[in-house]
Amino acid sequence: MTRTGRPRSFDETTALKAAMTAFWAGGYNGTTYRDLEQATGLRRQSLTYAFGEKPDLFRRALALYIDQRVRKATELLAREAPLKDNLNALLQAWEADASSGNGRGCLLVRSTAEVGRDPHMTTEICRGDNLLLQALTQAFHRAQASGEVTSTTPPEALARLVISAGNGAMMQAVARQKPEISRTAHDALLSLII
Repeated sequence: MTRTGRPRSFDETTALKAAMTAFWAGGYNGTTYRDLEQATGLRRQSLTYAFGEKPDLFRRALALYIDQRVRKATELLAREAPLKDNLNALLQAWEADASSGNGRGCLLVRSTAEVGRDPHMTTEICRGDNLLLQALTQAFHRAQASGEVTSTTPPEALARLVISAGNGAMMQAVARQKPEISRTAHDALLSLII
């Protein structure tokens, strides 16, 4: 039996982007349906009908964030340029998120800290983590093969170091509203590995 009703009078992609921005600013627990209604211009009933309950909407918003923002990071790392330049571009993008007007940081990092153990969220969180880990691992593998990076530390371990240091620096910068924290940490990280 097919469910019938009025055709949707809104663009689902636009509404999902607005919901993503709301979650990015407030996190999962800090974003209410009222926040989502204000961000999307839709009533709760319309949001639920289109996207499901709040956990479903959040998961879809996080998936959109990963498809847009994390994939952009992987593209930076795959450029035909020295690893140092590509890493610096990635770290600068993270710094921009940490110093944005509302100090929102990274939605993936925030989600990992906030709902990372929720079985309904782990698939998307792991997908985002793995995309970034693979891109960094490949970048370090290429840099070691070309001699740009002389460390014999396995590429995946170096990739995990960048992610851990980057995430930690971003969280500190956002929590303390001091973006310079991330720049200082990133400069030290680059000097250690390249």
